[in-house]
Amino acid sequence: MTHRIRAWLVLACAALPLVAHPDLGLAAGVLPAGVLPAAGVTLPWGDWLVGLLQPVTAVLVPLAAAAVTAGIARVAPWAASVLTRDRVEAAIRAGAEFGQNAVAGAAKGRTVSVDLGSAVVAAGARHVVATAPAHVVRSAGGAEGVAARIFRALPLDPQASAASVLAPALAELRAHDGRQGAARQG
Repeated sequence: MTHRIRAWLVLACAALPLVAHPDLGLAAGVLPAGVLPAAGVTLPWGDWLVGLLQPVTAVLVPLAAAAVTAGIARVAPWAASVLTRDRVEAAIRAGAEFGQNAVAGAAKGRTVSVDLGSAVVAAGARHVVATAPAHVVRSAGGAEGVAARIFRALPLDPQASAASVLAPALAELRAHDGRQGAARQG
């Protein structure tokens, strides 16, 4: 029903200039010759349209801005988690590469032996903790979480295990943190 009303309203608005025109519309045959001016009827439709759209835009622009802001607020937590996850993965890759480059005998792209694995993990974890933003390190699970992720990212020998590589690396990290804390207090 409302579609019919809209259609008739649009049709009536479109036909209004034609009806009012003295040479084309209804006024040509119905009204006497001197009633309408010879130049025709001028409708200030531009002024009318501007006058109508000013209050409409005054209402719609803030509503549109509120809708865009609400959309951003809904997407922001999701986007932040995706960006943080990407930053954590990039930091872990950088830590693994740093550890492989920092430890003598280990090289990027080669399998890391069990005896070098703990030193590579510890060096990489210290590098990530020292250089990555704090929220990235927290998201990775702190220094121990970073070390565990670097352990999983490294190409280790098949006989390497968490007990033979990760546990000594974590012990080395704790000892390094203990020495750092004692040096700061002393």
